[in-house]
Amino acid sequence: MCTTFISCNSQTDLELLEFDKPISDDIKKIKNVNEDSDALYGLLSYRTNELQNFKFGEVTFSKYAVPNGYDDAYNEIYIHVDNFNQNNYLGFSISITNDKEGEDLLNYLKKKFGKPEQRTTGLENGIVLVWEVKEPKQWILLVQNNGNTRDHKKYLQTDVTIVKQGVRVENTTNTKWFTILESFNVAHSKK
Repeated sequence: MCTTFISCNSQTDLELLEFDKPISDDIKKIKNVNEDSDALYGLLSYRTNELQNFKFGEVTFSKYAVPNGYDDAYNEIYIHVDNFNQNNYLGFSISITNDKEGEDLLNYLKKKFGKPEQRTTGLENGIVLVWEVKEPKQWILLVQNNGNTRDHKKYLQTDVTIVKQGVRVENTTNTKWFTILESFNVAHSKK
């Protein structure tokens, strides 16, 4: 029997995870899962590069490292939680270095959530997009740009954060601290 969170082929469908509900123990049992905090927002997270265990809607992911890439050129995900005791789901941040998977995820997000708001990138040929989804109340933040390998070949780097609206950096409830969207806005202003 398949559950709401785990598809029949044993991939957790990130699109079906519910905010403020405990994450599945299956996520914590994935090989090479570590308790961590993500570098961008300081959110408590379960981190892994075993992306073959995840999908988002119709988009599947793989364990992938860019051939001849630098140390950060691999697929990775952070599943954000409120704390490591209750493990209530707040969202996720995913870094995709597989060109096809990055393009597939971008196309799926556009199909599912419509036209996003474009932001400034500060980069020559990258894109930065934001969706403020009303139901469920979530922010979808995407940055896509080219990365370079050690032998100067290009690959597509796609970074996506999907998080419950209102979540603040460092898992704080202090309203003087930035929300995830406010923090994102500092680096990527509206056009």
